[in-house]
Amino acid sequence: MSRVQDLLLTAPGELRVSRRAPALPALGADDVLVEVDRITLCGSDHRLYDGTYGGPRSYPIRFGHEWAGRVVDTGPGGRDLLGQWVTGDCSRWCGACPGCRTDRNLCRNIEKFGITVDGFSTRRKVVDRRYLYPDTCALGAGLLALSEFFAVADHGLRRLAPAPDDDVLIVGAGALGLASYLLLTGQHHVRSVRLLEQDPDKAARVRQLFPGALVQPPPRPDDRATGYADLAEGADHPVVVECSGSEAGLNTALVLARPRGRVLCFGLRRRTEVRTDLLVVKGLTLIGSIGGTGSFGAVHAFLDTHREQAARLVTHRAPADAAEQAFAAPAAGDPADVRIKTQITFGEEDQ
Repeated sequence: MSRVQDLLLTAPGELRVSRRAPALPALGADDVLVEVDRITLCGSDHRLYDGTYGGPRSYPIRFGHEWAGRVVDTGPGGRDLLGQWVTGDCSRWCGACPGCRTDRNLCRNIEKFGITVDGFSTRRKVVDRRYLYPDTCALGAGLLALSEFFAVADHGLRRLAPAPDDDVLIVGAGALGLASYLLLTGQHHVRSVRLLEQDPDKAARVRQLFPGALVQPPPRPDDRATGYADLAEGADHPVVVECSGSEAGLNTALVLARPRGRVLCFGLRRRTEVRTDLLVVKGLTLIGSIGGTGSFGAVHAFLDTHREQAARLVTHRAPADAAEQAFAAPAAGDPADVRIKTQITFGEEDQ
């Protein structure tokens, strides 16, 4: 078990590792005290660390919104959760605004755990029970801490509503792309799903992890089109899911989507130059999606029946004592060092 009690990102590239636990607030009626076992790093955690995160963010911040822990104390409204393993939302929604009545991920008063308000990179954390989801499938800490990003993928794919006979292209074979791949093939039963990945080391790693996956490099950009028909040349995918979070990835998705196709975008960048000529001329539908609130129950059931596949996404682990190593860049030219998901552990669970 790590002796570290708290990880605080004070500024980009500056991580304070402490063996002293921060002071905790008194438990309110619906509060619970969670003993955090581990957090799973998200791309947003890495970008907070290197200072490139494109959305609203705060420093200093306790990062981590993908996590698993055990309830060790509660207020009177949370007694049924005492002793249970739980995970939780990234979104801290209010539950009262017009946005919450349609989709709590679009709450007008929303904050994001680990991004705009303190998250779970700490051994003990007080949180309102409404943001928590108990482990009803006995997933164990390792799989439970994958729930949030699978929920993000599930929430977006439900808005996209793919059909089994759709030819789906995923741009970006990182964790969110692979979660989308597993959900598309295992839950939506889509028969044709391909992945595009620019990094050859990551592509090689994904082929090792999922030998049945079709992983290809993206096509070279071609801006020489001079006529309207040229803009649709080679565009034959009715559904494209953009998971790279890059400007190039989004525009690749627009290039490869066929006329009247649908493009789902998960990326969050403050400034991006979008090929609106492709969007307009091909009559594309561009769908943005954020958050996984509302999908945790379905995702837990999915993880329960796809345990071995989902577990492959955790390629690296580090104790909280060595948290800085979890943010280190992988060695170039070594597919084995490519990180899909890294978990930082506080506890002693080996799942």
